[in-house]
Formats: sequence, structure tokens, C-alpha cells
Amino acid sequence: MQPLSGVRIIDVTHALAGPFCTHHLQLMGADVIKVEPPRGDDFRERPAPFAASNAGKRSVTVDLKTPEGRDLLMTMVAQGDVLVENYRPGVAATLGLDWASLKAVNPKLIYCSISGYGQSGPLKDMPAIESSVQAASGLLMAQMDSDAHQRQTTMLLLDPLTGYVAYATILAALLQREKTGVGQRLDVAMIDAALMISSVGIANLQIEAPPGPTAPAGMVGRPTVGRFRSADKQLFIAAVLPPWWGRVCDIIGRPELKDDPRFATPQARVENADALMREWEAGLAARPAEDWEAKISQAGVPAAVVRTTRDFIDHPHVVGRGSLSDIRVPGHDGPVRLMGAGVGFEHGGPGFQGDVPALGADTDAVLTEFGITPARVTELRAAGAI
Repeated sequence: MQPLSGVRIIDVTHALAGPFCTHHLQLMGADVIKVEPPRGDDFRERPAPFAASNAGKRSVTVDLKTPEGRDLLMTMVAQGDVLVENYRPGVAATLGLDWASLKAVNPKLIYCSISGYGQSGPLKDMPAIESSVQAASGLLMAQMDSDAHQRQTTMLLLDPLTGYVAYATILAALLQREKTGVGQRLDVAMIDAALMISSVGIANLQIEAPPGPTAPAGMVGRPTVGRFRSADKQLFIAAVLPPWWGRVCDIIGRPELKDDPRFATPQARVENADALMREWEAGLAARPAEDWEAKISQAGVPAAVVRTTRDFIDHPHVVGRGSLSDIRVPGHDGPVRLMGAGVGFEHGGPGFQGDVPALGADTDAVLTEFGITPARVTELRAAGAI
């Protein structure tokens, strides 16, 4: 038995953060019913992100703008455990699907709202996507050099992190309900996920940091931490402790650098960072990056070949851990390898509940499970409610 076997999730989310949350719930064994408008989730037009966050769910088409469609959802809610939505604040209420309405139908329901700025606060009604929230929160400025191009954005982090925060919060609420028997309203916001990423920086703004080497203007990070060229590829080295930088000098055949006055102290290494990089790269040029990765790592210093994602998904480590699963995607020939839960269980562990569902593929079966007769299903389809 998987951890969430028997738990029924009503998923009325779209795009990425919400589906990413329910994706992880289904990996843990939950029955996730993806309720889509008859036209489908907008992300169906983007098959890769859609597949990565919706495999294993069951797809049901319901037009929630119709009275019949809303009645169908209420029927599902009455027999469900969790509802997850990521409408802009206020939209669920206009559909009659707000927390107060649904709690009246199922007092044990866990109702999770995912939004850009949350259900309260002056910014709650602002439209939001990943990049705009990064800009508002300070995360964009923290990652990007001031002379970067104005149209440049950073790596997408907040959508999956917000979804994962919602997933973890739902697990906590399910455990709480086991003890109290009462449902719960959950408010998960992308802006709070951004602040979580920045938590150390927020503390650092208010607590005086201990004195240390001062980098020249424009220098980022420490001179013994970064990407260095080898005989073939770049190698990331993180010689963060003073003894580690000496170990790297020995390993790459440049022990004399430890006695070089340019690098004798942490501050000297900072001031001569470019020279240190040239000296290390001269030593690293003797071997391929994978050889250095093994040698430096064996010496206890973090090091890794700078690989592409395509390179790494074929790596023996990924294959050996079984991190990826073969999943069928509608309209795609052959299986697609998708990332699973990323955790290991001794027994009853996570796994996909099925393939990527075609739009509405499970409508009839799911509605029948909720007590809707085949004749009524036919009527609802004729009326355009499903």
C-alpha cells in the first residue's frame, strides 16, 4: 500500500504550480481526478510540461461555468478528501466553489488554494506568473547581474517549489485531519515560496555577518568556487574550506601555488582571483573533466562535471537509482522518461498511477464511480456540461 492509497484528490488546477502539487500526491498513491474544461488545460498545448506534471491522473471534462457542471463538482467534493485550485483570488467564489460553499458540502474537506500573492494582503489581486513574482520579491535581483539584458529572466524555480510546498502542506493537513476529524483551508502563495528561497539572505540583511575576505567590485562568490576549464569540459569545484584549496593544488599537480604569495591568504586569493583561475586551469588542462571529478571528489572536495540535463539523464547514477520512469504520452511515439518522486521507500513507495491522460478520457468512468448514471452522463454531454 502506498502512503496515500484511498485518498481522493479533486484537482481543478491548471498551468504548472497546481498540477505539480497534485502530481506528487498521485506519486504517493492518491487518486487524482483532474477536472478540466471541455477545451482542456491550456498547458495541453505545451506537451512537455503538461506530461511532467499530469501523468498518472485521471482526466474528467466539466464545464464549471454551467449549473450542471458545478453540481457535478459538488458531487465529487462531497465524496472527496482534498480539493486543489489555483484560480486568482475571488474567481472560485464567482463560480460558487469557494471554501465556505464547499465546506458546507464536506466538513472534512481539505481545500488548498495556490496563487501568486496569496488570499490576503494588498497584492492579492495582482496577476502573477513565475517571473513577475521573482521581480516583486527581490529574487530576480538576487540572481541577476545589474548589467544583464532587460528581457533576460532567471531559471523557473517558483512554480515547482510552490507546488511542492502545497503538496507538503496537504500532507500535514491530512495528518491533522486524522487527529481532529475536521477539514482545513490552506493558503499557499508563490510570493512566500520566493521568500523561502531568500530566507538566508533575509536573515543576513538584519544580522551582521562575520568579517571575511572582501571581493573587489564586480566579483561574485569565492575564487576557489566556480567553473574551471579542463581538457574537454568545464568542472565545478567548491573548495570552500582553506585546507581544500591546497588539496586541489596538490591533485592537479600545482603544489607550488600553496606557497605563492599571490595566494598565501584568503584575502590574497580573492584579490588575485583571475590569476588563480588561470593557474588552476593550466593544471586541469592535463585531463578530462570526468577524471578530475573522480580524483577531487575522492579527496573530499565537492566537484562535478558541468553537464547538460540531457547528458545527466543517461548517467549511470540516474539509471541505477531508477529516478526516471517510462510513461506513455498521447500523440507521442514510444515512452517518455519522466521524473518521479525523487525519494526512496523500503516498501510501498511512490510511483506513477498511470500514463498521461488524454483529455476527458476518464469522464464516464469517474462520473459513474460518483453515482452518476450512464443516462445522466449522456444528458450532460448533450447539454455541453462535460
